[in-house]
Amino acid sequence: MEKISGLIFADSGMKRIVIGAIAIAAVSVATEAMAQSPKVRRGKPLHVGLMLGASNYQGDLTTSVAWNETKPAGGLICRYDLNYMFTLRGSALFGTISGSDKNYDNDPGRARRNLSFRSNVVEFSGQLEWNLFGYESDPNTRARSPYLFAGVGVYKFNPKAYFEYDPAIFSQGPNPIDPNGELAKYDGKWVELQPLGTEGQETTKYNDKRRYGLTQVSIPIGFGFKTQLNEDWALGIEAGVRKTFTDYLDDVSSIYVDDQIVGGAYGYLAVAMKDRAREVGQESFANDNPRGNSNNKDWYMFLGFTLTRPIVGGKTTCFQF
Repeated sequence: MEKISGLIFADSGMKRIVIGAIAIAAVSVATEAMAQSPKVRRGKPLHVGLMLGASNYQGDLTTSVAWNETKPAGGLICRYDLNYMFTLRGSALFGTISGSDKNYDNDPGRARRNLSFRSNVVEFSGQLEWNLFGYESDPNTRARSPYLFAGVGVYKFNPKAYFEYDPAIFSQGPNPIDPNGELAKYDGKWVELQPLGTEGQETTKYNDKRRYGLTQVSIPIGFGFKTQLNEDWALGIEAGVRKTFTDYLDDVSSIYVDDQIVGGAYGYLAVAMKDRAREVGQESFANDNPRGNSNNKDWYMFLGFTLTRPIVGGKTTCFQF
């Protein structure tokens, strides 16, 4: 019996060792599985990131969008999911818009007008995104969706035009606009147009025509698509236009005003910049000739990629079994 008892005792001890080893292995496997299991972000985090893309404009110096005038743009965006259908978003974007009659040399009227501009645009806006398929910042559920957005923004702009001084055009001839050569100091510079009252703003004859403000309100409207890359990063692409309430993004809207009226109020530079037909050897425009179309307001737009991740709120946990 001693042998048998010893064998039984040895067998019982081995069982305990095997059971203990299995238990340890099971705990190790479970721990590893939980560590590698997909994570879910509970709650509603604030997502912050970048938008990188391009900007453009449509107005009196385009017939439609002039794609060769597209400029780099970018900024910061933040998102907060109200629920899986709607997302609040704020953004701070910077871009450049420009236009030129030289893009339409086959149009004799534009070739003679010869106007151009460039302006930086800084926009702060808030929008509501409507996630058409539903969206959650969880790669295991509603991880992607197209969306529409609309909102309100405040933007700042300041149209400028590049000036090249040619004494044969401005200081010589029978009727020079700058007989003393004062415009030479502006050669090769980008000149701010709003202070020059190029369409007679706030002159004696047009005192009721106020200068346009350089800070205004816009209505952002657009569409996009976003997808959750993993539990943190989300990638998107979107295109949005901005309805404005001004026709002066490009400093062009209504009529030409007589040289003496504009020059008497703002000087030789204003005369040179309001009517640039003489620079291309064309006859200057007469008083009250159309300079732009005030019936159509200007637009600007942003197109770009977004990359965001949560920075505040939303507790990250593992799946529960």
